[in-house]
Amino acid sequence: MVGVPRSSGCQLCRTRRVKCDEARPACGNCVKYGAECPGYERSLKFVAGKHQIRQRGKRSDNGRASTSTSASTSSDDSQPLVTTPTYRSCSIVVTSAPRRSPTLTPPVDRALQPMRGHVLYTMIEKFCPSAPPDIVSLFEWLQFEHLGKRALLDGAICSLALHLAGKEASNPQLVAQSRTVYGKSLYELQAALRHPSAWRSSETLFAAILLCFFELFAGTSSPDNWLQHAQGIGVLMEQRGPAAHAEGWDAAMLLSFRGILIMSDMFHPREENCFLSRQEWKPMMRDGGRCLVHAPDTPIESVMVIDGFFQRLVDIPAVLKWGYLVREANNAGIPVDPSQLVILAHLAAANHASFSRWYDEEFTSLPYVQPTEAAPANPETSLYPTILEHANQWAGAMHLAVWASMLILQETMVQCRAPVPGADAVKQDLVSKILRSIESVGRGTMGPYRIGYSLRIVYEFANAEAQLWIGGLLETFTKSYAAVDKTTYPAPREDQEGYS
Repeated sequence: MVGVPRSSGCQLCRTRRVKCDEARPACGNCVKYGAECPGYERSLKFVAGKHQIRQRGKRSDNGRASTSTSASTSSDDSQPLVTTPTYRSCSIVVTSAPRRSPTLTPPVDRALQPMRGHVLYTMIEKFCPSAPPDIVSLFEWLQFEHLGKRALLDGAICSLALHLAGKEASNPQLVAQSRTVYGKSLYELQAALRHPSAWRSSETLFAAILLCFFELFAGTSSPDNWLQHAQGIGVLMEQRGPAAHAEGWDAAMLLSFRGILIMSDMFHPREENCFLSRQEWKPMMRDGGRCLVHAPDTPIESVMVIDGFFQRLVDIPAVLKWGYLVREANNAGIPVDPSQLVILAHLAAANHASFSRWYDEEFTSLPYVQPTEAAPANPETSLYPTILEHANQWAGAMHLAVWASMLILQETMVQCRAPVPGADAVKQDLVSKILRSIESVGRGTMGPYRIGYSLRIVYEFANAEAQLWIGGLLETFTKSYAAVDKTTYPAPREDQEGYS
């Protein structure tokens, strides 16, 4: 329902439901708390309540005749002239009008918009004291002006914030509320995606991304639902086209989500290779020193190195998809076309060489990326007497991702019977470095997110003891990060193969 506020106080005092002294130009409450007084204009507001259907010729209580917005031309007095969804008043509403396409009509209170943005960020900062440097770094490119405009986007942000806050504070009520908001936001996302124009909006894309992050952390009906959701986001980006992600907010969304898009193609492969590997999308994969998803003081050299990593990582899904099939065929004694093995081995070798050059010449030249030897926090449960401590956890995550990718590429060459000098020793070293880094890189709220890819890959190469150790970690990680659910992993091996 729509009405006019009864209070004559300023908009902020009416919102806070406190008495306003109505001083001009700014009321006493706003002056006292240092807020910008929004003024006294009596604007329309949205009031929760059931909608009443008026019939033709009937008058409302105030004596004025009702107005029809329906396309109906029926003369039947019982025919409703206004069809209003009973969905909550702050949701996305699809209305109907004669000979017009449906339009989204999200309510906007611009006086509250900045406040709502600050509230959502404050939720994370208040309840996740160890997380803000970790979590907010993923979304530090999000500006407050994006909030308060669409219930869909606000709900998506709120669901993720509530979940993270609830987990950090061990508050099951907040976690339950996050799932309620997630469900309603998902419903609104589906409505937006069916809309003829709203599906391509920046707000719809970002809401989809946030809800995918929710699934990564909270899980839903299945721990791997995020894979299908991420691929759906990839399809949405494809349909929007490369030009839609060239600059600004839309470019930042692609850059911030590119890793998950690549992971979804690795673990849920499709017939076509990842769309980001196509020539027309490769320029969109680069930040190019613009610091769109990095802190403004991040050195351009570091941004370029990170771009180089993702430019190489995007080619891994194609190798993994066919390499895994070759490995399974070899294990089952099924012959594989030798010409196809040559092609796959060549592709794996080229990617391996490219990763090696980038790692040796670019990544390790950065001053903060080299790990150091350290004692484990709990020697009794550690696989090793010393671990690798990474001062910069995100740089450590990149280390682990590179080592995991090298394992994939080398194993593919081995399965294709290509010559790989010292293959066993190299695999042993890579497995050891990944496992020794997990304690350091896996700390904190975002720890499981950082190590999810490398942990899943190294599990395939680990021996029985290491796999059981990883299984114990997964039980702990799953409590805060559902995407590493133990049920998505194979059972621990019973043979004596593998490495640690």
